[in-house]
Amino acid sequence: MNPIVLDASFDDGTVRVRFEGELDLTTVPNAEEFVSNIEREHAPDMLVLDLRDLRFLDSSGLRFILTVDSRARKEGRRLRIVPGPEAVHRVFRIALLDKRLEFVEEKEADGA
Repeated sequence: MNPIVLDASFDDGTVRVRFEGELDLTTVPNAEEFVSNIEREHAPDMLVLDLRDLRFLDSSGLRFILTVDSRARKEGRRLRIVPGPEAVHRVFRIALLDKRLEFVEEKEADGA
């Protein structure tokens, strides 16, 4: 099993979820449960997915992020993504999602 570490920090209506490890078929269920619980319990205005410490992302991980984006749009929540390393971000570019999703540098992640 590929490990993933999920961590959340909360600040004035913004929740930042940090991913460390691999986001793939085996770890997506844990990530989905973690993020869904945060959305349900805290109803943040903005959700930031911090992928800087992610080593690997497959199509299951990409589908998970698109699901989070879809929920955010339906619920009027802003979703921002701090891009991961080149190998991870390349998956978004190949799928042409680097233009559809809101990617920001770490220093911009919590701003308006």
